Amino acid sequence: MTPATEAALVERRRGERRRAPRPETRPLPERLSGLSVVVCAGGGGVGKTTVSAALAMAMATALDKRVLVLTVDPARRLATALGTRGLGSDPVVVPRSRLKRAGASPRGEVYAAMLDMKSTWDRMIERYAPDRDTAARILRNRFYQRISDAFVGSHEYAVMEALYELHEAGEYDCIVIDTPPSRNALDLLEAPDRLSEYVGARLLSWLTRPSRLGLRAMNFAATPFLHLADRLLGGEVLREVSEFGRELEKLYGGVQQRARSVYRLLRSPAVGFVVISTLEPGPFAEAEYFCSKLREFSMPLRALIVNRVFPDSLRNAGAEAAATALAENGKTATWLSRELGLRVRPDVAVAVGQTHMLFSALARRDARQLSRLERLGEIPVTRIPLFTDEVGELEGLVRIAGLL
Repeated sequence: MTPATEAALVERRRGERRRAPRPETRPLPERLSGLSVVVCAGGGGVGKTTVSAALAMAMATALDKRVLVLTVDPARRLATALGTRGLGSDPVVVPRSRLKRAGASPRGEVYAAMLDMKSTWDRMIERYAPDRDTAARILRNRFYQRISDAFVGSHEYAVMEALYELHEAGEYDCIVIDTPPSRNALDLLEAPDRLSEYVGARLLSWLTRPSRLGLRAMNFAATPFLHLADRLLGGEVLREVSEFGRELEKLYGGVQQRARSVYRLLRSPAVGFVVISTLEPGPFAEAEYFCSKLREFSMPLRALIVNRVFPDSLRNAGAEAAATALAENGKTATWLSRELGLRVRPDVAVAVGQTHMLFSALARRDARQLSRLERLGEIPVTRIPLFTDEVGELEGLVRIAGLL
């Protein structure tokens, strides 16, 4: 390589470094400030409900906005943490006085609500039915009343339905959705299409046939099933199932149109997905998969939040050397006894050293996993440290909000 060529290469690299985007250092609420919908997604047991509530609180604290957090958490931990009574489908405001006593100084307002599955489904029926009589017949149908929770992707679809309804109403500057923990990332992303396909599926056409042709006017192959179903369920139940299928077919056009509207919203610049995870192998793998599916579905990943991260101090070389000495050198117990002025048994010193070495190994694993996530999302990863105390009060939410 000639000197001139080498100089040109050096100058080009300098130009690339100057043009490279600076790493994002703004707090998470500021990075999400332009969004009207934040969809918090992740596996079960990662603290998603708590982090979602803390994120809503952080946004209301940093921004002069009305922020609503909507949860489907069946344990109702959100209501306990926010200190609200009777949290239900109607949003309630978290009193500013309570936020101040907990250590927050909000510029905006925080509202909270619990997703009511039955109300969401009933509103969907009323919205998509071609007329009031059809809606009334479906709502009265005992089969509908008993199986609405069993629809394919029903919880995920109900979240999307409520999200779209709240967004269109425009009462809040930002809506933070705490989604149900999905066994599969596609349950959430495909929920609108899956319900649309369910409503228009051949199964429903088959269910309507007994009513049209008579319960026993089926072909020979179907007869054994009908005899069994008649004995187990009774002819009245079969009739209601048939009527339910026939009425539900009338909703297909409305459900299909809403699915398209929901997907347009989820891909819009006003929406951002926040993936919440821990660094244990199971949740971490699910977070990786979910991030890849967001890219595949052209849906915007705005942030990654990793909960319960071990402190960097556990990877300190001096601390690891000290722990190794405790675990492997029997004389350290004698030295500790002399320094502390009390007797330290050798087995206790060994246990302390081994425990630190175990947590140190977990902290090194955390560091490797974090590096993988940062490369995966190409966005900053927000860390929430592992707390020794349970986060179940408003003060705990304020503490987490300050870390975002």
